[in-house]
Amino acid sequence: MSGEKKFTSSKTIIIYAGLVLGAYLALVLTVINLGQNRLKESQHNELQLKVAHYADTLSYFFSISQEDILVLSEDKTMSTYFYNRSAGMSMAYGLGSSLFKLESLIKQLCLDRKIDKAPIFKRISLINLNGSMILDNTQIPFNLGSINVEALINDGNSIHIEHLDNNLSIKLLQIVYLNGDPIAFIAAEINPPIIAQQLVTQEYLDSPSRLELKSAVGNIFIWNSLNNSSTLSENQAIEDNDLHFLDAPVSNTPLTLTGWYEAVNEQDLFTSHWFIVVISLLAIPVFGGLYYLIRIEHNNTVLQTEVSTSQYQQQQLSVHNFQLEQEISKRKATEKILEYQATHDSLTGLVNRNYSLNQLAYAIEVSKRNNTKILIMFFDLDNFKQINDTLGHSTGDEVLIESSKRLLDSVRKTDTVARLGGDEFLLILPELKDNQQATMLAVKILSLFEQPFHLHGQEFFTSISIGLSIYPQDGETPENLLKCADMALYRAKNAGRNNFSFYNAAMNVDVLRNVTINRRLRYAIENNDLEMYYQPLVDLKTGCIIGAEALMRWTDEELGAVPPDEFIILAERNGLIHSLGEFALTEACQQAAQWQTIIPIQISVNFSSVQFRDCHALLTQIKSVLEQTGLPSDKLDVEVTESLLINQEDELSSMLTELRNLSIQLTIDDFGTGYSALSYLQKYAFSKLKIDRAFVMNLETNESDRSLVTAIIAMAKALNMKVVAEGIEEQAQADFLKQLNCEYGQGYMFSRPLPALEFEALLIAEKNRSFS
Repeated sequence: MSGEKKFTSSKTIIIYAGLVLGAYLALVLTVINLGQNRLKESQHNELQLKVAHYADTLSYFFSISQEDILVLSEDKTMSTYFYNRSAGMSMAYGLGSSLFKLESLIKQLCLDRKIDKAPIFKRISLINLNGSMILDNTQIPFNLGSINVEALINDGNSIHIEHLDNNLSIKLLQIVYLNGDPIAFIAAEINPPIIAQQLVTQEYLDSPSRLELKSAVGNIFIWNSLNNSSTLSENQAIEDNDLHFLDAPVSNTPLTLTGWYEAVNEQDLFTSHWFIVVISLLAIPVFGGLYYLIRIEHNNTVLQTEVSTSQYQQQQLSVHNFQLEQEISKRKATEKILEYQATHDSLTGLVNRNYSLNQLAYAIEVSKRNNTKILIMFFDLDNFKQINDTLGHSTGDEVLIESSKRLLDSVRKTDTVARLGGDEFLLILPELKDNQQATMLAVKILSLFEQPFHLHGQEFFTSISIGLSIYPQDGETPENLLKCADMALYRAKNAGRNNFSFYNAAMNVDVLRNVTINRRLRYAIENNDLEMYYQPLVDLKTGCIIGAEALMRWTDEELGAVPPDEFIILAERNGLIHSLGEFALTEACQQAAQWQTIIPIQISVNFSSVQFRDCHALLTQIKSVLEQTGLPSDKLDVEVTESLLINQEDELSSMLTELRNLSIQLTIDDFGTGYSALSYLQKYAFSKLKIDRAFVMNLETNESDRSLVTAIIAMAKALNMKVVAEGIEEQAQADFLKQLNCEYGQGYMFSRPLPALEFEALLIAEKNRSFS
């Protein structure tokens, strides 16, 4: 009985021990499972911090990149280009240079903005608000896509994401303002690999994961170190216990960073009997401290995660600080370069217009206090365009560089030499003693440019023209002094170049009249205020009218009657001569065609040498006018001057030959006043030559004029040419010319130039007289 009780007691003890041990093992497994759950939670927190940090890294990257584009939009080079464009400046004068500098700035920005030698920007485009391209650093066609320009104008800047050519394109957009108004926008496309590169360097090799950057229009793949490389979704991550799905928005962007991470590998504790045995043997010493150890382990895990994250963030912050210091250093260097470029000419190294005007303003203030004078010299290289056209722009640049050196060598260190643009230079000389000092300096500079230029083994010469103005007698502001020097330069060039001229007040009158003539002449052409007059050409033997010379006349409401020799010269300079020439030819041929039924006269039309610069276009115009008006080609007489034939080229020679083949008459006008030579008289089949009125008006009193006219007529007869004498006003002049067998005469003795209606009446009277 006692043995049975002992057995029962032992059994009870065993049962209790088993129950306790089972309960203990269950408790141990429960505690271990709880610990694993806590570990998963800690891992999830760590991963969430990691993804959030990645998102902050990308946010910082986009913020810095957006700031770079903002700085580009506010750069002085950008403003200079749009100011020049809004001012109507052409590509040949200033706008092309501004666009080139802007393109260089954008290219330099793309070269400078790199991370680990990889460029941040794939392309940078400058686009008008209407979508037309201004500038692009690539040759790839730009697709405006779904960019909402109106929304961009309201926001000022944005990040635009869209699908282009099966790829995701991220563009940083920034409005460009001019005087506070939007005028264009910049589209800077981010290089996609650089986004992944920002995060790849931070990947944990021992932590398999997959990372993507999501947007409303598509995703950007970052990396995938999971065993399964297929595309994953959020639901798949939730259903698969081996993966964690995390996401975090990228601040100030429409992007979200998403990631999938593998969970900590777990072992099935229930499959290891030895583990249960060991746990059972260690139950007694472990049981008491198990709970405590689990809590310590949980706290330590959280603490280690926080410490690790903190250390990693400190390292990243250190890296970002270093990159920021480098960026600041680069930006300061760039600002110094931009500051230099804003005040100096990039080709010659001289100060530019803005800086020189500031220097002049400062010099004026000093001169006011000290009661001194300032000399302003405006320089312009003579025939510089010819150097560019014949030797090339690179040689022209070298001439400008050498010219700037010569100017610098001729003045003091306290003087300012500036390049205003093209081949124009400016010298500011404070503390001028007297005009004699200015004259001596001008003569010195002229002599410097008498020395030859030696470039690429060639020797050639170019002179310089100088305009001078003096403060305070010629003006008290930089703008007025520069304008006065420019007018003086204009007079020096008109005087034959390679010369200098001081400004005087009378120039203002001439300049103002020229400006007015230019303005009113354009108005006259647009409103058909020009008129053609006709002066008869008379056969000296019979006294009959055989032709007429078409002469242009202009009477303006403001200026009154403007002499042809005044407005024709200005028209040749400003390009209006082509419009005047077309008007004169059309009107003269149309009238002559109508008068053929009265008397079959010839009509003489004068052509400017400027019109012959495009011989093909002029020849086409003459043929077209003859066809439109119906005037027979042998009734048109084209008058050219001797100077046109001196430097004749093959194109001109071909054109004159073509005119003769069309039976159009050719006449040399004002013969004897230019470079008279027999060579071109023999080369071209001229039908007539005109003796200038300067030799006819003094025939009665000047023996040398009579001898010269006699010689001209004899030469014309030898070359089988007819002769027209201009400016006949006296019967004695006509009688002398008839004795020399001069065929035709023209002048006030026969008739003044008449309007079309009066000349038509003269023709009718001539016809009636011949019938009677």
